[in-house]
Amino acid sequence: MPTTSTPDDALKATSGGDSKTSDFIEAFQWRADDNMVALRFRSGLVRGFSGDAFHTNHAKDFAMVEVHPWRRSVSFKTTRGDGFSSRFGSRFNSSPLHDRPVVYLDQNQWSTLSKSVHAPWRVQSEDELRAAWRLIDMASSGRVILPLSAAHLGETGSFGNDDGRYELAVTIMSCSGGWQMRDPLQVRAAEFRQVLARAAGRPAGPVPAVFTLEPYAALDPATREGSSPNEVPGDLPPEWAYAYTASLSNIVYASMMLDQQATPRVDMDGWVQRVQKFSTWLSGETNRTKQQRRRSAQVFMFSDAAREIAQASFDAGLTPSEMSTWTQSTWHLPELGAPAISLFRATMIDKLLGSGRWEGNDLTDVFYLCTAAGYADHVVGERRTIGLLQQSVRRLGAPVHLHRRLASVVNALDHPRS
Repeated sequence: MPTTSTPDDALKATSGGDSKTSDFIEAFQWRADDNMVALRFRSGLVRGFSGDAFHTNHAKDFAMVEVHPWRRSVSFKTTRGDGFSSRFGSRFNSSPLHDRPVVYLDQNQWSTLSKSVHAPWRVQSEDELRAAWRLIDMASSGRVILPLSAAHLGETGSFGNDDGRYELAVTIMSCSGGWQMRDPLQVRAAEFRQVLARAAGRPAGPVPAVFTLEPYAALDPATREGSSPNEVPGDLPPEWAYAYTASLSNIVYASMMLDQQATPRVDMDGWVQRVQKFSTWLSGETNRTKQQRRRSAQVFMFSDAAREIAQASFDAGLTPSEMSTWTQSTWHLPELGAPAISLFRATMIDKLLGSGRWEGNDLTDVFYLCTAAGYADHVVGERRTIGLLQQSVRRLGAPVHLHRRLASVVNALDHPRS
């Protein structure tokens, strides 16, 4: 049993004195059975204190959480006995891709991976089952990156089947290993700032890493409050601050998906009705050429992004005249110099011109898959959306590889093109 102490007493061992002789904390572990946090020091000393200081509201679905700050990893054991680990980067390099291929999976593909582990008889074919096992092995060994996104967090959390949601959550957390796709709204905001600044001859900041280990990167900052406790304890040594926040980020993600109370889905009825109304009107304009109807769809897409463009223009320091010049000279071009925005706009326009039926999940599918396609090496999704996105990828010459089956992406990973 660890000796009972206080957080202050334990942390003092890492602060004062010569850094070469101070007894650094090697790991800390929280266990639900006794609600204790045990700190293990490099010397072998173990000290414990009450887990009340730990964020137990986010750890209620875990039997144990163990953080290794110097290894940059956090390990979980659920109350059902399953385990998985997540990595986090450093404050100097939060996105250590190391040239590994990034494969973004739509939710239905994550479901196939989950079934391959928990219910292999439910996978549609032997080829897909073998491919799922192969991809899991690649991700577990760090040869490929399978990032999670806010779409995965939301869709998994709203899943009504408790057992199915649990199995899917464990699969996503195990295979993503801490990697996330940055919130698409933040990617779009950075792309808009960049292209607008360049057009006006102003310094253009880079788009932050889209696939990253950065804490809470998957969440929209506007919705993080209440989901992501960012306050770092005042008595925590400064060198621990990033590890603390990064560890807590992974705990929050796991908690969001494992929570036994399903998360309500966002109501998309207003958006669906607006887009469906425009699409129906556009398909009725039979006296106009396809190019004219495409131009109308471009105007609709500009109005849809007007608030984003205005905010990015302000952030980049453009005058209203400079923003207007960019809009008139650039918005109609197929390629805007912004991968995620260009693919999303092109794919949405194609769907608007197709006069098909719009559903609530269409925006999520197109929004996230287009952002992923702008920066990932491979994207795997359901047939309809991938077929629609393929037209945009081909037209814009985007380098991403699109797949409808896991067997296809695994074959591409095993036999990369020279």
